[in-house]
Amino acid sequence: MKPAHFFIPLLLASLAFAADASPTRTQIKLLTPFSFGRIANGLTATEKASGSCFSESAASASRPDAWRCMAGNAIMDPCFQNLMGDPKVLACARDPWSNNVISLTLTAPLPTDRRKEVDRSTTLPWAIELSTGQHCALFTGATAPIAGMRINYGCPGGWNIVGDIDRSQPVWRVFAQGENSSVLEQVDIAVAWY
Repeated sequence: MKPAHFFIPLLLASLAFAADASPTRTQIKLLTPFSFGRIANGLTATEKASGSCFSESAASASRPDAWRCMAGNAIMDPCFQNLMGDPKVLACARDPWSNNVISLTLTAPLPTDRRKEVDRSTTLPWAIELSTGQHCALFTGATAPIAGMRINYGCPGGWNIVGDIDRSQPVWRVFAQGENSSVLEQVDIAVAWY
């Protein structure tokens, strides 16, 4: 059996790594599913669908190239325009972490209503990555409240992200609640996706 002092450097190294893992600033990222008119490298159109878009995106409201669309009975949001290629083909993503998108061929033109300009600094991101490693996606429909605040994001494992994002510091924070918890805790946001 090794003496206890053998494990101390390993413990200190793991604690130093954990301390370095904390973000110093929340990163802002944008998914760009098209590059020069084609699906971007690293992404694959794994499904094809036909449908129409009925409004600007609710999930990625600050993006002028993002739409809320339907294929059959399925709502897809966000669906991104191919600005340099075929304007009738959009790429719809379930989340920014997957390498797969749905290629949506429009059966009707995009809405022609003037899009409202939305300031990214006042809208909720489409998805967030917490400093704890959780990946969370925005709910675009009605949700229930917790502590008088809307549940804005859902994360794997039953986590809920509640209320507005605190953007007053370089590292943004949000209230999170685990599946079997009765407590809301503030958690750092490592990445905000728009």
